[in-house]
Amino acid sequence: MGIKKIINQLEACVENPATGLPEDVFLFVSRITPLVNVDLLIKNELNHTLLTWRDDDYSSGWHVPGGVVRVKERFAQRINAVAAGELGAKVNFKKKPLAVNEVILPSLT
Repeated sequence: MGIKKIINQLEACVENPATGLPEDVFLFVSRITPLVNVDLLIKNELNHTLLTWRDDDYSSGWHVPGGVVRVKERFAQRINAVAAGELGAKVNFKKKPLAVNEVILPSLT
């Protein structure tokens, strides 16, 4: 099977990439493509960091709320979507990143 045919089959599995990818497609893409993610580092007046509880197929435990930026999505849109979806809240944020972290994963070979 040629690569173009495989790509066409993958594309046929994706209804609207702006709303997310099917899990198997996302896991494949995330193994071969850098992903941009936003995390909400929310601190209170005592400098405590807000964590949210996650219990799903990926993990169970406390985590910093965040998510992968989707195709044609601006950072502000993802930040607002994470705040609404994980916190049920609206947030005010600085437009400049607090930090940029790069993680290099081991090669697929």
